[in-house]
Amino acid sequence: MIRALDLTDANSHDLLAKPRQMEMTAPEKASPTEWENLVIDRASDEARVGTWKCEPYTDEIVDYEYDEFMYMISGMVELIYPDGTTDTFGPGQAFLLPKGFTGTWKQPQTVVKFMAMIR
Repeated sequence: MIRALDLTDANSHDLLAKPRQMEMTAPEKASPTEWENLVIDRASDEARVGTWKCEPYTDEIVDYEYDEFMYMISGMVELIYPDGTTDTFGPGQAFLLPKGFTGTWKQPQTVVKFMAMIR
């Protein structure tokens, strides 16, 4: 029998994953610790769904590989676009980071989110 997965407590679900150091775009940037617990992770890497927790960090994103839907549980993210404009998302907000996005991901605090990524 296949049963539904209850992801209501994202913090508990994230911490079931082993912590790992995030890969940054530049080697001189400090790598935060992240926890990613995937409930859908295809061998082809075309679709990923689960919970994610990560310590504060800032990094440049160039031509993002996925369409990623995110629902913020805790923390805050600021997206800084090449023209200098920004969007900020926090708890209870949902957004889509589209494939091809280029800009800065600024995360001044630990973030917990639900996410669904499609290549």
